[in-house]
Amino acid sequence: MNAHRDEPATKKDLDLVRKDLDQVKQELIAKIDTNGKKIDQVEQKLTHRIDQVEQSLSAKIDANGAKIDANTASIGRLTAQVTKNGEAIKETLTREEYKKDYNELLRELDGMMVVLLRIDQERTATNARIDRVERDVERLKAR
Repeated sequence: MNAHRDEPATKKDLDLVRKDLDQVKQELIAKIDTNGKKIDQVEQKLTHRIDQVEQSLSAKIDANGAKIDANTASIGRLTAQVTKNGEAIKETLTREEYKKDYNELLRELDGMMVVLLRIDQERTATNARIDRVERDVERLKAR
């Protein structure tokens, strides 16, 4: 375009401006088409990547679902075992019950020891008596 003048525009000037506008319009259309193609390529890449991510997430969700199911089963088994152990613990003796039973056992053992000592004393006395009787028998035989 020519420099700004104070003269009125002529048809020729308007035609030049129209040609310049048409050229600018064509350039803009070409740039828009190029950018549209680039946008389409980027959209295809993004769509492809989104599909990959969705597949990856689906696979991970499926794998985690299997892990969750396995963990749920393990937790169920552990819960049953804990319940069973809790019942077994309830059936065990308390410290006081153990002490009571232990003291009773010691009393019974003391009683048995008394009986054994008496039996031992009687055996010793019986052996001594037998020895005296045998000596007496030997003396009587010797007469």
